[in-house]
Amino acid sequence: MSEIGFQIIPSRRLSTAELQSLRNHYLVYDKAERDEHRSLRKDLDEIYAHVDALVEDGAMLRTVSALNECDHIVVFATESSILALREFQQAMLAEGKAVRLVPEVGGDINSIHALPENDLLIVVTTSNGFARRQRTRIEASRAFKVIVTASEDRELHSAFDDVLAIGEGSDEGSSLHRIYATFGVTYFFDRLFAQYARAFDPELKQE
Repeated sequence: MSEIGFQIIPSRRLSTAELQSLRNHYLVYDKAERDEHRSLRKDLDEIYAHVDALVEDGAMLRTVSALNECDHIVVFATESSILALREFQQAMLAEGKAVRLVPEVGGDINSIHALPENDLLIVVTTSNGFARRQRTRIEASRAFKVIVTASEDRELHSAFDDVLAIGEGSDEGSSLHRIYATFGVTYFFDRLFAQYARAFDPELKQE
């Protein structure tokens, strides 16, 4: 499993399978740098350029509007991506918007299917594997659904109201998965917040 689907607590003893999953997730890119001569700087430049294109093309605007209009904002992700989303949560709080982060493990997961029409559900799954595992819960939700991904799956993506692709090649087990799940997710949500602030914050609002 390339997406971390268990709770990461330093004091918790991991099972052998969990430890191996964690090692696979964090070592796969370093092995690719050694064996495939990948360049982190080059890969990051491509990811950042892809996200910048979403901004320039106006692809984020529907989600920006939903952040402002919806009653509740829920971001649903694996533990590996949740770690990269805390900054977005705090930034939105500075704008008076509460964002609830729901990891794949934990009791809150059962609330996803009950989200009503005027809520916003953002699913972060750079390899799509997480969304496939949780598809029943996601589809049962009546919220406005957005997926943030870096892997193609038209059939899966048809279940969402908006698809925001931050790149490609982040398939399960791929060397790029950790890079997208950390740096890509962080940069995307930083740019999403910037778009929100420029649209609605009195100090930055663009006329």
